[in-house]
Amino acid sequence: MMLLLLLSACVGGTTNSHPYAGELEEEEYYDEEVPFDFKMPTSLPFEAEETFIRKMGIDESEETSPDRYVLIAGFQGNDSEEEHLIVGVQNEGEVEDTQGLTEEQVTLSDGKEAQYFYDESSQVLLWDEADLTYQVSVSTGDEYSVEELIDVADSFETY
Repeated sequence: MMLLLLLSACVGGTTNSHPYAGELEEEEYYDEEVPFDFKMPTSLPFEAEETFIRKMGIDESEETSPDRYVLIAGFQGNDSEEEHLIVGVQNEGEVEDTQGLTEEQVTLSDGKEAQYFYDESSQVLLWDEADLTYQVSVSTGDEYSVEELIDVADSFETY
């Protein structure tokens, strides 16, 4: 019995591995030269069946700084039309266009202030942490409460 408890403690407590570790690295657009340490969610309002990268690298848009690095990752559940969420991380510059969306100030569990933007077709939660801007977005078909999006934001851990 003592050996079983000791093995359980070792297996369950010694790894500091992110639950999605290794999944982004398998994607075609994964960039091993990320210029900053970033966080990803460890909890979603659905069970993730697929993780993917929409963009990862220097933002080559004409109107941005040449040092702007962007990571946009997606998480999709079993029902691809109802269960998906996009996570954005960037080191500088403007984030997704939120013009025309209603804005509310919200507070994450650690006391950080965040902006919650929404309308009938999209929801965006934005906050800054360690010189990075984080964004959690959902679009038409997905309707999560602001509390659910805050729970996702609260779950972010170093990837």
